[in-house]
Amino acid sequence: METKMPMVLDVISENIIKHGSPLALKGSEVASWAKGLDLPVKGELLFYTGGEYQMLPFIDSLVKTITHLDQGSKVFSMMMGARNLLSKTGISPEKMYASVLAKDKDRYNSVCFKAAEVLKELGYEFCYAGNEELYSGALLYELGYLEDMKDYVQSVVKVIKKSGAKTIVCLSPHAAEVFKFVYPKMVEDFDYEIRTFVDLVWERRDKLAKIQFKKPVVIHDSCRLARELGIHQELREIMESVGAEVKEAPMNREWTSCCGGPIKILFPELSHVIGGRRVTELKESGSEHILTSCPYCLSALEGGQAKGDPAVIEDLIEFLYRGVKA
Repeated sequence: METKMPMVLDVISENIIKHGSPLALKGSEVASWAKGLDLPVKGELLFYTGGEYQMLPFIDSLVKTITHLDQGSKVFSMMMGARNLLSKTGISPEKMYASVLAKDKDRYNSVCFKAAEVLKELGYEFCYAGNEELYSGALLYELGYLEDMKDYVQSVVKVIKKSGAKTIVCLSPHAAEVFKFVYPKMVEDFDYEIRTFVDLVWERRDKLAKIQFKKPVVIHDSCRLARELGIHQELREIMESVGAEVKEAPMNREWTSCCGGPIKILFPELSHVIGGRRVTELKESGSEHILTSCPYCLSALEGGQAKGDPAVIEDLIEFLYRGVKA
């Protein structure tokens, strides 16, 4: 019996393969955060965003569309049919539609800028692929498009090799995971050192001593970061270095609860329910200042937050940037 993937997943996989981005963002759109920074394109340390923070507002608005449409309906089929027709002209209807509704584009783009500024403040020198940067393909792997993934990774590797880098620092744990564990199985001699933003900050946390946050925070451990990459104590030690008291949620570290992000595209309403439950769990710690280190966790937790809830949900990058620039 033939198994058919939901149409929205086919849309996303096609966009990754054809455009190097799940939402068909252009290279200039992905790299717009770095305009004016004059980052070198070659160097030993490659700063890698994968376009993941940049595409979050587009995904959120696409999810809003899906929420109001039955994916088995004629209307949804017509929408996808129009997409297939327009794609021949190089236009992505879902990106075009999402762009009209997208909010917080500036905020999510600025996360990449802030990450670069924090690393520079810590003394790191790095290069960036700019308009040529491609998405890692993590979703192709996670959704089971393995044959497509095997072909796609070759394009990503070409861009990485062009930089001359020996180490790749990933802002998203999803990218770090796929580079560390999947690429070596699909690409010969993929022997790059894979690091995360959290890794690099942790190694030079002594330079953050001038930053002092007095209010308590609670950490939402990303499942990819905590379980797959084994990074969780580092986050707490970074907080200790800036004087912030860490309150712990009932479920934390390797036993962290899901944010609802993994099912956001297929089951957006359920994702919001799970995200809301996780926000409640985190607040049970006694802190209403929630930090995470994953773009999808950030988006899912905010999506599950009740209207009027005063809790602050932000990325570790945003949190540290405020201190660095204070």
